[in-house]
Amino acid sequence: MTIILELHNLEFAIDNRKILKSISFSWEKGESIAFIGGNGVGKSTLLKIIALLHKPTGGNLMLPDGISERSWKNNVGVVFPENFLYDSLTSQENLRFYQHLYGKADERYIDSLLHKVQLGRVMDKPVGTYSKGMKQRLSIARALVHQPEYLLLDEPFDGLDLKSKVIIEGMLAEHKHLGNGYILVSHDVKHAFELCERAILLHDGKIVLNKKCSQSSFEPFINTYRSLLER
Repeated sequence: MTIILELHNLEFAIDNRKILKSISFSWEKGESIAFIGGNGVGKSTLLKIIALLHKPTGGNLMLPDGISERSWKNNVGVVFPENFLYDSLTSQENLRFYQHLYGKADERYIDSLLHKVQLGRVMDKPVGTYSKGMKQRLSIARALVHQPEYLLLDEPFDGLDLKSKVIIEGMLAEHKHLGNGYILVSHDVKHAFELCERAILLHDGKIVLNKKCSQSSFEPFINTYRSLLER
């Protein structure tokens, strides 16, 4: 077991309002984790802290010895509700731009990614002409363009049709098959249990449950989640 990230009593506050409270857990190499919870419970904030986009206001976030913050950022791919795509550029140009930000230039890999997310036929068209599902698939390709070990995904399936969902699921499965891990923010417990090995339930900025995903743990988990939503 190799721990790639540890959080100890992590807290985050804005204007004296605590968004996250005493968050503690560890992330193992190659592990897939789901953050589950209702709106406003701190899931997206926690993901941004792990991406080192926000600094915690309390507690500790610890990386492995010898791993700098810059190295961590260079080895993480992110998918947030903001797609960070340039509508006036083609999908090829978008991926080329982001690849260069990481000091890389690999046209073959870019073309391979675009075909995997089934955008090969439109790779020379402006992204502004793409549907939501196409843009989300391109966002996955963007997150993978520098070949990171770790992915952080905030509701990547929200509002997508079946075709786009299946394609993104396939990309996550391939990423996992390579021995890499991801953290997925989701409202959908069933889908999260299908895609992840561990599920963490957040409520009011705290971890309520931290369970391995299994048939036996699913019903108690979703029942607890539903009871929290009804409060």
